[in-house]
Amino acid sequence: MSGNWLDYERFAVWGLGTSGKAAANLLARRNKQVVASDTRSKKALRAVGEHLDERVQWVGGGNVIGDAEVVVTSPGLRPGLQVFDEARTRGIPVISEVELAFDASRSQWVGITGTDGKTTTTSLVGAMLTAAGREHVVAGNIGTALCDVVDDLDDEAVVVAELSANQLWSCHHLQVQTAAITNIAEDHLDYFDDFAEYPAAKLRLVRLQSQDATTVLPAGDASLRAELGEECPERVTYFGIGAVELRDGDAAVFFDARGVGRWRSDEGQGVWFDDFSETSLIGPHNQLNAACAAAVAHSIGVGWEAIGSGLLQFSPLPHRMQPVSIVDGVRYIDDSKATNAHASQAGLRGIDGALVVIAGGRDKGLALEAWADEVARRADAVIVLGEIKERMVALLTGRAGTVMTADSLEGAVRMAHKQARPGSTVVLSPACSSYDMFASYKERGRRFQQAVSTLVTRSS
Repeated sequence: MSGNWLDYERFAVWGLGTSGKAAANLLARRNKQVVASDTRSKKALRAVGEHLDERVQWVGGGNVIGDAEVVVTSPGLRPGLQVFDEARTRGIPVISEVELAFDASRSQWVGITGTDGKTTTTSLVGAMLTAAGREHVVAGNIGTALCDVVDDLDDEAVVVAELSANQLWSCHHLQVQTAAITNIAEDHLDYFDDFAEYPAAKLRLVRLQSQDATTVLPAGDASLRAELGEECPERVTYFGIGAVELRDGDAAVFFDARGVGRWRSDEGQGVWFDDFSETSLIGPHNQLNAACAAAVAHSIGVGWEAIGSGLLQFSPLPHRMQPVSIVDGVRYIDDSKATNAHASQAGLRGIDGALVVIAGGRDKGLALEAWADEVARRADAVIVLGEIKERMVALLTGRAGTVMTADSLEGAVRMAHKQARPGSTVVLSPACSSYDMFASYKERGRRFQQAVSTLVTRSS
């Protein structure tokens, strides 16, 4: 098996979504033989050809191998699917679009993965590089396919890659200079056949690093370093809130109890940010994101002044603890991206004062007991909707004060407005994916914001 996938000549690309089209086009630019396929019918894919290099042969109605030497798979295809059996039987490697981009790239790479916070952390690293005047691109799971951007960068640039478990399980020799894991919590039981495969895919980012690379890990999860053992590079920077215990050679980037950003290493110690409350970010989970991003940026030579400037200039990303409006003295926050219980709890802990929570969506089979305890402790009222609402109502009844159900998000917003009192906050914090009622968490967030806008119109 070659150390560079571009040494091969014949490729099958499975899936004609964003990453599949980008992979097929990159291969065509390198004069490779490419057959791209998708389970959707050719009729459903009729617009795809407009976005593909004319040298790419593409088909619909199923994924095909043909005479390919390598398969580039979509992150949407679960590793346990039967479609992979033929490739395994024939000894044909299945790879990620991420690794194809890595092999085509001349640039320096950092990779960021985790259950929650990876998009905000990745974007923060980009903002810090911008403040430092460093050429870079932010891509990957964040929305821009890596194969679309690597050809335009030289060897002095930095690729800041957000990487999901769905992308990492099919990586074989990806070696980023800095790998960061924001956290690992229960999620994606609907993608992997065995939950153990999920954290293993995340940790693969670190296990593939060379020993002289840098790894950034959460100080609050000692099990990650223990599980990695000798596979973890020698240089480790921890990020956290409060005191961080270090071993010889380790470093730490953290916020103290007053919200002051500090760093500590063998080089010394100091302050890199004066007051987290000066930022536009909300909550301790965003302090962790900021500390993680600072550790990543510093590991590739960004100075503390530029790191602080990048954080100060950063604006919250859409649907991630995003302030929407204040109506009749009630604040509305869109946290539609909280698609699991861990993310929802983190967001709720970052909001002071009385709460009305709107939750629910597709049931991914995750444990919700700790989430229900958090909601019951914090919320004056909970409005539940979606596929999971009966399960959530059963969990919350007897724990939370007022528990109500709604048939639509718009109806849930109206009910929340009636339950909220001036000075409190209504937050969309689903703890579930959106696919029972919406095309994505983004659509769900937009609909929430539109419903809040309707309240503004009615109250004016």
